[in-house]
Amino acid sequence: MTWHTPIALPPLPGSAPAGPGGPCAQPSAQAFRDVMAHLPAGVSVITTDGIHGPAGMTASAVCSLSLDPPLVLVCVDNNSRTLVRIRDHGTFAVNVLRQDQANLAKDFADRDTDQRERFDAASCRHEADGSLVLDGALAWLSCQVQDTYPGGDHTILTGRVNALGYTHSQPLIWYSRRFHALA
Repeated sequence: MTWHTPIALPPLPGSAPAGPGGPCAQPSAQAFRDVMAHLPAGVSVITTDGIHGPAGMTASAVCSLSLDPPLVLVCVDNNSRTLVRIRDHGTFAVNVLRQDQANLAKDFADRDTDQRERFDAASCRHEADGSLVLDGALAWLSCQVQDTYPGGDHTILTGRVNALGYTHSQPLIWYSRRFHALA
């Protein structure tokens, strides 16, 4: 096992120094990315459709927010073409990927791939609320945009879940900048 030098945030007022050597300067964006790469996450494709056609992107920043009402939270890069389409259409789907769908995740993550090309390798259907769901996903949530919030270089979307479904399979996991399957 290889350990990297710890990077610590400045201590809170009145607290002990942060780790060996005391407090450090504000972490760099790269150091933050390196640490967060060690947080395993499920892989989802966020999809929408509207007058400008389908749009989708790969995401790992997805979580449940509320049971009553059922809400989900998704973080989307402010420069994402998909974010513009979600705002225009007002609905989106969270498609949780199976362990054998890494190529689909790569297609939807590639910023140079045209939105229509992303859907060439994916079969999908529309739900009653107009959201676009990928056939064969491990699980899916069809959502109406509830709220949006600024979140640095991302926008935080909350969506009210209108419909959902799942199958029994193994999830695709993103960890240390690579796709993995559960053992």
